Amino acid sequence: MNTISTAPGAVRPFVSLSVSRLTAPIKASLSALLILMGVTFSHAQVSFLAESMIASPGSVIDVPIKVSEFDSISGFQLSITWDTLVLQFDSITNYDLEKIENFDWALDTFHRMSMFWYADDVYSGYSVENGHTIFTLRFTVIGEMGDSSWVSFADEPLAPEVIDYNDDPVAIDFTYGLIQVQENSAIVPAFVPPLKMQIIPNPCREWCDVQLEVSQATDVVVQVINLSGAVVYELERHLYPGQQDISIPAGDALNSGGYYVIVTSEQGRYIKRMLIQK
Repeated sequence: MNTISTAPGAVRPFVSLSVSRLTAPIKASLSALLILMGVTFSHAQVSFLAESMIASPGSVIDVPIKVSEFDSISGFQLSITWDTLVLQFDSITNYDLEKIENFDWALDTFHRMSMFWYADDVYSGYSVENGHTIFTLRFTVIGEMGDSSWVSFADEPLAPEVIDYNDDPVAIDFTYGLIQVQENSAIVPAFVPPLKMQIIPNPCREWCDVQLEVSQATDVVVQVINLSGAVVYELERHLYPGQQDISIPAGDALNSGGYYVIVTSEQGRYIKRMLIQK
């Protein structure tokens, strides 16, 4: 078991994301735009999940970060955030990826975490089983009864990127963890995200239906961005509990190619890749 520790609330300089430190296959992953500019995705979608749990005030909790479809991956970078009024970051523990020397992280002045990792042999990549915990975030619960905090994957300070052994960008799916401050601490093993998202059909030609299933009423913003990072379609919608479909016109409005559909709600941000073939 490996533990990377720092004093609670400490801020470390983040100097590891320099081109001189990285091997050629993941140098291209340093820019936040490059994952949006990739033409094709030859790899299955990699999923990152933060475990949800219930925690009592003043307790120390370990929040596992798990992955699925992590197959022949040569590198990734992530940003993770949480409510600093509810959770105080203590350390990273249970690191379980190839070579701890290839992993680095930092907190910025806003206590947002940036991290990156690359495989020892980037030409073959590195693989783990589905549901594998790649590291654990240790927090002290400083919130009061009834408080809650999402442990979220964010696009700042570093945009999320995953590169496979072919030096190709890989699509990413995220599940946020919800930490609820209550009297009894317990992991919630069967947490259901407040919003589920599918795109049908995908690839599509004339119309793409974004199927959203929500557990509670919420306002959402749906955006479609192209591979250059520009927003090409946007709408706002109030969703009621249950499943609702939002149709995106693909015929004359959008050209053939890859896009990202981003749904932003009060509970978090959800991203899926959409392909249009005419």
